[in-house]
Amino acid sequence: MMATRSTPPCPMPDHAATDLTHEQRIREQERARIARDLHDELGAQLVGIGMALGQLREQLSAGGDTGSALGHADYARELLAQAHQSMDQIIDDLRPPIVEFGLVDALAWQCRQVTRQSGLPCRLDSPSALPLQDEFVVLSLLRIAREALNNAVRHAQASQIDVKLTLANGTLLLAITDNGIGFVPQAVRQHGQGLRNMRQRAQALGASLALERGGSKGSEGGSSIVLRMPVPL
Repeated sequence: MMATRSTPPCPMPDHAATDLTHEQRIREQERARIARDLHDELGAQLVGIGMALGQLREQLSAGGDTGSALGHADYARELLAQAHQSMDQIIDDLRPPIVEFGLVDALAWQCRQVTRQSGLPCRLDSPSALPLQDEFVVLSLLRIAREALNNAVRHAQASQIDVKLTLANGTLLLAITDNGIGFVPQAVRQHGQGLRNMRQRAQALGASLALERGGSKGSEGGSSIVLRMPVPL
């Protein structure tokens, strides 16, 4: 009789590999976004500066109208200022310099940014300082908070956003709460890439992250992003 070949058993899913793949996907998405920002913003501004300077050179070489030449020079200077602003924004996306001052200062700065850009009051309730020195942890928590704040500004239809930070019994709690319309579970499933990214970042810190119903005190509806992370004492 001919021997039958046994089929090797199907390998079990490797959750660690799945997590790594998702982490790599997030990293590649961030790189792609940075590349687009460089191309669309900084690249276009540098091209404009080159064209303005080229026209300025032609007019100066031909002994043309001084007023027109000054106009091209002013335009090139304006584009150069915009290019510096774009570069600062890209650097901030990569690694905000504020993380060097710790988590409390970083969150306070982010709340001020939200209020300045959106007009929504964003209040921070936190200790004056925390014993967190690891810049990777501070940056990861800042990015989670930034994503949660941006979601609240874009989707919550809120009039108030609160950020609460506490450390008690070896657990760090970070909660971003709004007094908006709350959330619909189906919508979260359909448009939850931001929430998945936040959970992935939290998982890398050994933390848990949840989207919870209930907003600021005295508000109906609303929602909260709550992160809990063990901190060695």
